[in-house]
Amino acid sequence: MSGFIILICCTFFSPLKAQNRADINVQQPEKKKLAIDSIIQAYAAINKFNGMALVHYQHKTFFEKSYGWQDAEKKIPNQNNSIYQIASLTKSFTALVIVKLSEEGKLSVKDPLSKFIPDYPRGNEITIEHLLTHSSGIYEVLRNKEYFRLLHTGETITKSKEISFFKNEPLDFEPGTQFSYTNSGYILLGMIIEKVTGLSYEEAVRKFILNPLKMSHTGFDYPALKSPYKTVPYSYLSKTKQEKTEIWNPELTGPAGQIYSTAEDLYKYYEGLRDYKIVSKETFKKATTPYLSGYAFGWFIDDLYGKKLINHGGNIEGSTSYFAMFPDDDICIILLNNITSKKLEKAGNTILGALLDQPYDLPKPKKEINPDTSILKKYAGNYELSEDSVIHILYENGQLFIQNNNDPKVRMLAENENTFFLQDDDSEITFIFKEGEKGVITIKKGLSSKTAEKQ
Repeated sequence: MSGFIILICCTFFSPLKAQNRADINVQQPEKKKLAIDSIIQAYAAINKFNGMALVHYQHKTFFEKSYGWQDAEKKIPNQNNSIYQIASLTKSFTALVIVKLSEEGKLSVKDPLSKFIPDYPRGNEITIEHLLTHSSGIYEVLRNKEYFRLLHTGETITKSKEISFFKNEPLDFEPGTQFSYTNSGYILLGMIIEKVTGLSYEEAVRKFILNPLKMSHTGFDYPALKSPYKTVPYSYLSKTKQEKTEIWNPELTGPAGQIYSTAEDLYKYYEGLRDYKIVSKETFKKATTPYLSGYAFGWFIDDLYGKKLINHGGNIEGSTSYFAMFPDDDICIILLNNITSKKLEKAGNTILGALLDQPYDLPKPKKEINPDTSILKKYAGNYELSEDSVIHILYENGQLFIQNNNDPKVRMLAENENTFFLQDDDSEITFIFKEGEKGVITIKKGLSSKTAEKQ
């Protein structure tokens, strides 16, 4: 048996529970700015931060700085007005348009999906609210290999073709009973927006959000963008290694992840939310009230130091975003990267800790250990990913090497007895051996995860 899993374009935010309530009080601003800079530098040192950081506190920009390369090959550094893909942070825009239409009486979040897409299976049981809160049970479209292949092309497909990749799959669970993050639901929300407004999704977002907030550097078609501030996407970037990655097809990511923006534009977005420029205070409160598993309408809702943290992130190959806010205290953190990084959420939470005078830890480079040779020998062997793809784990002179088919072998470094990493690489290799079962290897790199059994 073998498997291939693609992680969805989202950064998941785990709930942050406070032991003691803490009042937000930013003292010694220069000291805190140095602390924020040291946190970002620490993540940059392990090749997990390459981009822009903006911290806002009480009607002013408290911290704003760029790091790393906008284009490493041309030696163009990231700038404060550099443009980044924001991936799944797009969902908050999609949800906000839906909420705006609800406020105007043009739809209700209790409306069934069948009202807008009459032939959708079980559409009379799935509501707009279920789509907004990832509680519909609808199949995640990124699990479809053909859809994932199309993401890496510029092919144009119809809306009916796009939803065919998940429309007829059975529900994962009964609507409204569980939380399971799915891009499919937000693709459907985009179609609902188009049907209700008579506009394209892009036109609707511009009308209801971008134009009123004067977000002039935010758009939708990143491959077509012509700007000297456009960032090059990297799956991995270090001082000695550059791995560019393809831009995902924005026609397919659409309402689930196609928007690009700048930190300054996202700050305007924050102001628009904070000051209720798009929807009323009452509507915004409803939209940021969690439904299941801490997820509301396009936002994760956490409890941090006794205060309500509203946040979302995004992660696609070559771009990562983090957006967190305490509207009641006028605090906002915006992090944008043009690398694939699953550490941006942690970096943002660490910055929050420093800002609020809470203890925090800095990341450290991985260190190699020396497991017993009997363990290493146990892992050696062939692991079949598919009929034409085999991972070879080789034991030589007390060391393990990994070789993909006939590619050159690469030495694996042990982080612990079960987990290994490669020098100057983003790969994480884990072995799971249970008594009476075949050994399993899992290889994670960027947003992909490959799993195979030992033959």
